[in-house]
Amino acid sequence: MASNLVTTGQLGESLGVTHTRVADIIRNADDFPDPEVILPNGTRLWRKQVALRWFEEHPRRKYERRTDSVSTAAAEKP
Repeated sequence: MASNLVTTGQLGESLGVTHTRVADIIRNADDFPDPEVILPNGTRLWRKQVALRWFEEHPRRKYERRTDSVSTAAAEKP
């Protein structure tokens, strides 16, 4: 069962974003699933399939890194 549980860091790795970004999304999403387990040290664990399904069901623009506008702006500077 433990292999089915993931941290924000592991979710971030799956999504290509940082654990901080995942934590921000979870904090701001009223409908994100509750963690399956909260360890004594405060680490929250979600069922991987449930958490990833939530991300699939929500628009990518809400969690994808915005590198396109940053790199475009950098390329336009003299």
